[in-house]
Amino acid sequence: MSFNRKTLSILKIAIVGDCHGLWSEIDNEILSLIKPDLVLFVGDISDGNIKIIKKINLLSVPSYVILGNHDRGKDKSGETLIKQIRLLKEKYCAWDLRIFNNDINILGGRPCSSGGGYYLSKEVLGVYGPITEDDSVRKIISSSVKARKDLPLIIISHTGPSGLGSEPNSICGKDWKKPSSDWGDRDLATAITKIQKERFVDLVIFGHMHNQLNRNLGSRKMFVIDKKGTSYLNTAIVPRYKTDSKGKKIINFSWVEFNNKKLSFISQRWYSNDGSLDKENILYESGNSS
Repeated sequence: MSFNRKTLSILKIAIVGDCHGLWSEIDNEILSLIKPDLVLFVGDISDGNIKIIKKINLLSVPSYVILGNHDRGKDKSGETLIKQIRLLKEKYCAWDLRIFNNDINILGGRPCSSGGGYYLSKEVLGVYGPITEDDSVRKIISSSVKARKDLPLIIISHTGPSGLGSEPNSICGKDWKKPSSDWGDRDLATAITKIQKERFVDLVIFGHMHNQLNRNLGSRKMFVIDKKGTSYLNTAIVPRYKTDSKGKKIINFSWVEFNNKKLSFISQRWYSNDGSLDKENILYESGNSS
């Protein structure tokens, strides 16, 4: 497969998994070189570091963001969280829909999720007030109604939905202690099931559940397709900065392509500072999803 995918009908999306503070000018430079059409952030950007949010706002590439549980900071009043939301403005898409460039629908799930079914932290309560699980489902569904049916739909959340497995290596499986369990979001799963009755959901992207498992259990399954044909991509490659065998820094982005409005390609990529592709793990190619 060639890495020079120049067909004009291809929409190229770079996805930033859990940064945990690892975001710098090098990321901006790499993005300017690899030239995605859109950048999506799945949260846990930092622990509420406003400086990193300001750097993201300076990106020349269009971007959308959902915040994760770490982004709440430790400010139970919610002030740290609301500052980030105000800075991000239209980039922030929790419980809302964005239509990018008449090319694709981006639907946001619940912000700052920590998984495990349904839970609202004091920081989130400080910003949004009391919201029940059913309320959250309704907010996602009501936003989905605004989506254009002639365009693909990506759902972005910090934690993935429940229902995708309960083993430690499942895409949203609890791995840090026994017994293992399904650690996905119930409200997101319920919303997806309801949306699937009305239209096709092309892709659900998220992070939170890191690729390397605790307790020396190996690696997590990072991509699955459900019986309805919806693809699920966990982008939490942590840490997203590492060094190769020669001591050179390489940086992770997940990469998604839509060809003629159909999901066609998904991979995990590691880039060098000069934008060259150091390594790639292909997870999906249309016509070859096995």
